[in-house]
Amino acid sequence: MIQILNLKLSKIKNKLFIYYIIVMKKNNFFNHLGVIVLIVLIVTVYLLFIHHYKSPAIDIEPSLLFHILQPGRYTGVSNYSGTEIYKNGLVCKHSVTISKTGGNNIDVVNNVTAYDKITNKLEYEGVRKVSFRYKPNHNNNLFKISQSYINDKLVSSSYGYATGKTDNSISFNLSGSWHISNKDYTNMYNTITRTDNNTIDTKFTHLSFIGLNEMVMDEKYTMM
Repeated sequence: MIQILNLKLSKIKNKLFIYYIIVMKKNNFFNHLGVIVLIVLIVTVYLLFIHHYKSPAIDIEPSLLFHILQPGRYTGVSNYSGTEIYKNGLVCKHSVTISKTGGNNIDVVNNVTAYDKITNKLEYEGVRKVSFRYKPNHNNNLFKISQSYINDKLVSSSYGYATGKTDNSISFNLSGSWHISNKDYTNMYNTITRTDNNTIDTKFTHLSFIGLNEMVMDEKYTMM
């Protein structure tokens, strides 16, 4: 009788052990599934943030704008990282005129001659026209509108507003594209800095799909 009872208890233990193993496997599966779902959610939020979040506009005093973009004529050089169109990257020469217009606004005409960074082959000659504007009912929010032309044909454009400032710089968040790349960017970051009385540095940064620097354009202008 005792042997029969022990045998039944042993069978029950084995069944309970098997049931425990099945339950644990299911729990591990759901735990792993939960971790995967959480990772996917975090990655999705991160990608939405870097590609679609826009920093708020800030006030830019006209005196700061005129301090950084002092009217006059400038010569410049620049360095653009490689793209799917210009794989070697580009080096450019610039002839720039900055003018003050009515209503505390600034216009910039930037004549660009671009060369292949490695072969020095002439790639294109164009002009970039940039306007810095204060709009009615937007307080001192500063807007930047840029259009580029080759042979009088519009090839690229961007639009945005100021999101940051220091005593000698203004930063912009822009949306648009460049003809040197096939891509459209919802978040282009541009900082313009007055480094000394005669020199302006401007840098454009474009993020890849995963948030790394994909295309960087460094430009330096010296007052004539």
